[in-house]
Amino acid sequence: MQFTALSKALLATLSLVSLPGTFAQTIPCDPIEKYTTSWFLGNVCKRPPAATCLFYTRGLSLTAKRFSKANGADMTTIWEMWARPLYRNAIVSNNPLRCIMQDKTLRRQYFAAMSESMAIMCDVFATVMDPNPSSPREDGIWGQVELPTLQRSGNEGCVTSIAGTSPDGKEVHNLWSRPGMSCAGVETTLPETTQATVAIPPPATTALSESSRKLRMRMARGVMDVVQARQEDCGIESDDVAAQFDVGGEFEVEW
Repeated sequence: MQFTALSKALLATLSLVSLPGTFAQTIPCDPIEKYTTSWFLGNVCKRPPAATCLFYTRGLSLTAKRFSKANGADMTTIWEMWARPLYRNAIVSNNPLRCIMQDKTLRRQYFAAMSESMAIMCDVFATVMDPNPSSPREDGIWGQVELPTLQRSGNEGCVTSIAGTSPDGKEVHNLWSRPGMSCAGVETTLPETTQATVAIPPPATTALSESSRKLRMRMARGVMDVVQARQEDCGIESDDVAAQFDVGGEFEVEW
């Protein structure tokens, strides 16, 4: 039987529809149970350097993301620590996160686990952005997950001081200091109220905690394979994504 060129082209096109791995493939939804705090810790692609963690409360995702790199700052937000697909919110058949992203409760659980993982890795000093920097709201992920995680002992890093900053960075308040000596054996304190153009972390010469040194040794031995992930694939590029996951966004999260 002879086929015309048109017939061959048609058969080739039809065959692609049934082949696995094509763009039309439907990927099963990932269960929320997969995304635990331990999972996020094991799959991080950029760990926060000591004294750089920047958290924020509801409505400030985009502001904090921009603030973290403004005026020469190099702070770390949640938006740059994991592979880009882990922030994908497209409700399409090839996005394994689509069932989580379109459900408010699952979405909150997902980002709460991610946020706790970030807090576990923070070391020495952390900052939270809130319109009331002397008393940030605590009815969202910041107050219910991140803050208590930063304050507890036994994390990979050891935060000894937490400061609150206004969205413009002009007002900074000391919110909490770890009782007694710091993890490195040095007392750390901040003035009750300060004025600054950005939330300024302690000097770079601050000694790292013992847990932080152990973490660096662990990474050097290659235990965390994911640290080899390409940096250009780590975190989100678009400011729109951060905005979508906050007040007024299609995928709002109660930070």
